[in-house]
Amino acid sequence: MISIQAIPKSDVDVYTLLRDKVTHKAHTFEWANKAKTKLHHKGSKTGYIKVGAVEGVLVAHIIPQKSAHYFLCEKFIGRLIAWFENELMAINIQVKEETEKKKKRKR
Repeated sequence: MISIQAIPKSDVDVYTLLRDKVTHKAHTFEWANKAKTKLHHKGSKTGYIKVGAVEGVLVAHIIPQKSAHYFLCEKFIGRLIAWFENELMAINIQVKEETEKKKKRKR
């Protein structure tokens, strides 16, 4: 799994900025649920981005349906830079080992 953190320059909540931008002005991303925690890219439905916030820092987890991590990462980071270049101080990327879910035993 790939985790992306967008760190703001000042006391700005990047998640709030992202939520407002996607809701009102975005052409390439859309919300996949009413809680506004899952982003879909309109060009491809190969997965989603789970977003949240911790003390003003945007935390996003890339969750692809297939092995196309690069597509969602590339599009999401590109949009963050294009939309919030003046508000962001850093974008951190972490690659975590995926844990497989245990399959339920059939009886």
